[in-house]
Amino acid sequence: MATVFGMPGLGSPDPRPGAGVSVVPVPADLRLAAAARLLGEQTPDPLAAAQRFLESAPELGIDLDRMWCVLDTPARGRSPIIRNVCLAVLGTGRTAMLFVSGPARRGLRTSLLGAKPAALDHAERVAVILHACEGVAGGVGSAPGARLAQSLLEPKESEAAKAFIDAGFMKLGDLAYLRRRLPRTGPGAMSDAPATPTWPSGVRVRSLSELSNQGHTPAEIDSWLSTALEQSYIETRDCPELCGLRQIGDVLESHRAVGIHDPALWWLVTLHDRPVGCMLFAVCPEHQSVELVYLGLGPEIRGQGLGSALLDFGVRRVHAMAVEPAVGALPPEPGHPSVSGSGGLTCAVDTRNAAAMRLYRKAGFERFATRVPMVRRLGTS
Repeated sequence: MATVFGMPGLGSPDPRPGAGVSVVPVPADLRLAAAARLLGEQTPDPLAAAQRFLESAPELGIDLDRMWCVLDTPARGRSPIIRNVCLAVLGTGRTAMLFVSGPARRGLRTSLLGAKPAALDHAERVAVILHACEGVAGGVGSAPGARLAQSLLEPKESEAAKAFIDAGFMKLGDLAYLRRRLPRTGPGAMSDAPATPTWPSGVRVRSLSELSNQGHTPAEIDSWLSTALEQSYIETRDCPELCGLRQIGDVLESHRAVGIHDPALWWLVTLHDRPVGCMLFAVCPEHQSVELVYLGLGPEIRGQGLGSALLDFGVRRVHAMAVEPAVGALPPEPGHPSVSGSGGLTCAVDTRNAAAMRLYRKAGFERFATRVPMVRRLGTS
């Protein structure tokens, strides 16, 4: 059933008498037009790009039934018009990533969309985001709904940012996407430092594969990791607004879903056998890279240089995987996915976290992109 467009505070959907404007799941026969509208200014040929997107969607795990649009069905038998679009892609850990259309191409604004006021265009974009959030929060059959909706915008996408905020989303600090090329040469190169760091008194750093080989069960390891994550969130400066928005089990599931999960590249940090931090890497063969998914320490072991030593230790493992081992590089553990290519090591950091930014710059990371994260909690379960 079509949902009639019109929400408190959004005004009339269209100044034309009798205009049929509604927010609905995109009809199957209009998916090409909706995808072209969604891609907007990102490509010189939206229709061709939209066709490629539709063909690849099943392989990418994108459910096209989760694409909503503001549909204008003019009177007198004219063809319906896709005015704004929002696509929701369900992820692990009960999350949903939302993508929304931006301003229409200049040539389409009058010929297809009509001379809509900017306020009406904004109201439609808010409405289609709200419907997408409602759709993914409800779940399908026995599958639970999403608990967290999010979007990663480019800094120039100001119209989309305003729409997400008016749809109840919260803007976090900008995310800096960093990359470190491997191998590193020159001063501070891999071979300049000892292969095995000396950890502070009472600190142990063990991979999950090591813990498993010692006889610890998956349930025990997950419990320790959950505690380590919770400890690292205390007074964190890295997207602190996210704390408490999701259950820790959902967060752990999301981390595991990045790239190829390799227990040899997940490390648990303990202090006198209490979990106080962790460092998690994932192999991403499609990008010929390795991603530092998470690095966090609890407050009682911060400020001792452990973050820097831990990062250097992890980089050495990745370096051993990606290239021929340099002098002093630790050998890779058997059974892990191999990495070859120039994708290097990547991570994302909240730019407000000055200490982390300094840490990564010192370790040879350089910024290559910036995104604006928007998040909204869905439901109460």
